[in-house]
Amino acid sequence: MALWVDREHGEEAERFIAERVLHFEATGEAGGKDLWMQVARRYVELRDTLAAEPN
Repeated sequence: MALWVDREHGEEAERFIAERVLHFEATGEAGGKDLWMQVARRYVELRDTLAAEPN
C-alpha cells in the first residue's frame, strides 16, 4: 500500500496518508486508523530506502 500511495500521489503522498489517518480518527474507526498508521510507517521506510539507493 505504501508503494501504491507513493506511485499514485507522489509529492502529495504524506498529505494523503495524514488525511486518511485523520479521517479514520475522526470517525472513530480504530481499524482504519491503525491500517493507515502502518502505511505511514512503511511509507517512511520506503522513502528512506529509496533515498539511500545510489542513482
